[in-house]
Amino acid sequence: MKRYLSGWNLAGALVFLLGLGGLWYGSRLPPGRVIHPPAPVVAPEAEPREADLALYFANADATGFVLERRKVRLGPGEDRLARALAELARGPEIAGARALLPKGAPPPRAFRAGGTVFLDLPGAYRALGYGVRGESLLLYGLANTALANSGAEEVRFLLDGRPAMALIHLSLADPIRRAR
Repeated sequence: MKRYLSGWNLAGALVFLLGLGGLWYGSRLPPGRVIHPPAPVVAPEAEPREADLALYFANADATGFVLERRKVRLGPGEDRLARALAELARGPEIAGARALLPKGAPPPRAFRAGGTVFLDLPGAYRALGYGVRGESLLLYGLANTALANSGAEEVRFLLDGRPAMALIHLSLADPIRRAR
């Protein structure tokens, strides 16, 4: 007859109970770390100024990008990068370019920390219904636009203020860096 209270069975039961305790403790932790963007630094400029923005849109067959240069007038204290993202959400003005976002979709919020630009994507971006190609055009179009208009070296994505592993198909874990 086998012994049920052997040393191996007791050790296994102890490991099982420790695992259950760890699972219970982990479920009581907050769901994720929230990143609070720094307060925007408003430039002391009192007059509007001209800016030449570089905007990356999808090309007609959605296989690459079309660069659109757009001259805009920035208001006093208006951030160049925030305006570039707003213009990107507004859509292209040149022929042969397609919008990255549907009409009315909000642009991501942007903030800087050192040589990194953080783009905080609204949670509604998960419901856009893009496939892999559309999602890669969206993320790289946003990153290219941010890099071209900020002087930063890399772009990191957040989703609703939190680090996310993926939007739907593509990873958001690693930054997109400026080409060297």
